[in-house]
Amino acid sequence: MPSTLVAVVDDHEVVREGVRLVSMTSLADVKLVGSADSVSTLLDQLGRDPENPALTAQGSKRIECDVVLLDLSLADKSRPASNVERLRSAGMKVLIFSIGENAGLIREALRAGALGLVRKSDPLEHAIEEARAIADGKPVITKELAAAIDGDVEFSRAALSPRERETLRLYASGFAQVQVARRMGIKQSAVKTNIDRIREKYARIGRPAPTKIDLRIRAIEDGLVDPEDDVTSAEKKL
Repeated sequence: MPSTLVAVVDDHEVVREGVRLVSMTSLADVKLVGSADSVSTLLDQLGRDPENPALTAQGSKRIECDVVLLDLSLADKSRPASNVERLRSAGMKVLIFSIGENAGLIREALRAGALGLVRKSDPLEHAIEEARAIADGKPVITKELAAAIDGDVEFSRAALSPRERETLRLYASGFAQVQVARRMGIKQSAVKTNIDRIREKYARIGRPAPTKIDLRIRAIEDGLVDPEDDVTSAEKKL
């Protein structure tokens, strides 16, 4: 299995150095490819066009990165939403790396597409391990993340029908569409239609879910799937 390519954006040099040292000794098989005090600086390090991070900057060598550990309160006063959006447009997944006390900033980052949260007070080894989990498609749901979601009066839940909820529960637990159809006793085409409708409903309330990973995150956020659930544990509940 190839190494997970990780970068860190934090305006404290001691934190960045700690991440560098831990990444060198981690058993999670990660490689630190970038370390910066701002998203703009990181994008420059990775050879991205600052105006369009999806493109390689002219005359630069493009360096790939899977996951970015992103602090929410940076010295350049940049907003979490803008930072997350720029990193996502560059093809990188974002893991919030923060003290976790400002629920408003956490919610802002989540709405922009961040996939989880790790606290700076936790061992740095944990942050590296969770970055690997994010790269593997596993959302990182913590009590701080759940509290931020629960405390958001603007956090709308999609009005899913009972059949759509069951479809999402199974699909987000890791079952393929054909397996969902078999367990629900419906055609696979009906499952695909349900999933399309689910995506449309989430998009309408500002919580897009274009990928299966995104749908799993939405299902966890809305209490349909336990963060620890996978196909095996889901089968036991059937």
